Amino acid sequence: MVADGKVQQGVINRKRGIGVRTLVNGAWGFQSTTDLTKRGVRQTVEIAFKIAKASSRHVPKPVELAPAKAYKASYKTEARIDLEDVAFEDKLKHLVTWEKKLHTSKRIVRGLAEYTGLKINKMFVNNEGANIKFSNSLVWLSLKADSKKGAVAQSYEKTVGHSGGYELFKKNNMEKMAVEIGHKAEALLKAKAAKTEKDATVILDNDYAALLVHEIVGHPSEADRVLGREAAWAGTTWWAGKIGEKIGSEQFTAYDDPTIPGTLGYYLYDDEGVKARRKVLVKKGVLKGHMHSRETAAVFGVKPNAGMRAITFEYIPLIRMSNTFFGEGDWKKDELIEETKHGYLVSCMRHPSIDDKRYNWTISAQEAYEIKNGELTTHLRDVALTSTAPKFFKSIDAATKKVEIIPLPGCGKGDPMQSLYVGNGGPYIRGVATVLGVR
Repeated sequence: MVADGKVQQGVINRKRGIGVRTLVNGAWGFQSTTDLTKRGVRQTVEIAFKIAKASSRHVPKPVELAPAKAYKASYKTEARIDLEDVAFEDKLKHLVTWEKKLHTSKRIVRGLAEYTGLKINKMFVNNEGANIKFSNSLVWLSLKADSKKGAVAQSYEKTVGHSGGYELFKKNNMEKMAVEIGHKAEALLKAKAAKTEKDATVILDNDYAALLVHEIVGHPSEADRVLGREAAWAGTTWWAGKIGEKIGSEQFTAYDDPTIPGTLGYYLYDDEGVKARRKVLVKKGVLKGHMHSRETAAVFGVKPNAGMRAITFEYIPLIRMSNTFFGEGDWKKDELIEETKHGYLVSCMRHPSIDDKRYNWTISAQEAYEIKNGELTTHLRDVALTSTAPKFFKSIDAATKKVEIIPLPGCGKGDPMQSLYVGNGGPYIRGVATVLGVR
């Protein structure tokens, strides 16, 4: 991490270990260790077994697992430039250079460049005969510029990332991107503060749609949450029990798909050994399904769909998003704007505020443009949108053809918290929401 030309933090961390999950008399046990000797592994298995056996005396209903084929497979992500082939010192030099480019004028009062690179070698085995090896490589970079003029303070940031290697920074001209971010932060100082407008027509870009689909489609689609098993620390979901019901317009479709190469959420088998596939969550406004573990799939009477992941061997797997996104439409971006008489183009996510059932939502944006008679006009800052999930879903009347998956490296879930890397996004979509700004 580099801020204002100074290296704030630089860490290389390596760890090896094993996590053991047991199912005894219908109850789960889990234990992990970094002691990979025979004695250490044996002790870990014994502890996991004892935890499960003790827990079995208290479970109200024994756990059952949906059947799953035991696969034997080995695969890896493609990395043209291995992360370890670039020296630590060179990475720091790159960060210093990119952070410096954020300072496009004296109006930029702070710059921040934060890099993360992960190499993960994972092996999954179970007593049903599965044996799956996955070598993964992930990298992402966040650049942020803070600007100030008088009493007005603004910021602009962007994250790039993929499953792959250091070639990410050859695909993207990072110096040019940093300059653009600095200019954006400056431009927001001159932008007008948005005004509150109820039930406005809004067009959401891929980046803003990424956070929206994450919060009001992705999380409520996790089957453990649907069953109320996360209620104590994360909440429930308003659409529990509504499979097969109409919850949105014909133009509202959403998927979760871990099989997309190059995304942060990429994998071909989950941490239960289930083969991954595209999950249809919503199709033409009808709620179709959830993300499942083998346990929740048995409860719902469906096939498991590879929703289980843990951040490392130290944690028990949980039902998680992979790449969750809105489905494509048949519009072009320019057509969408031209066909909007009055509304707002809302761009780039900032902060979410969502209720426990993922029903009421408010999400701020980094910027917006007012649309008048099919043209972008006034540049706006300090803007947020608010609505309820069903009201917004029913208001969606158009989506563009091109879908973009945005890297979101910090999706949190569980206790202890597991902060996992996912992808979210979609096309540009048009709907109705209340614009929050000055009155």
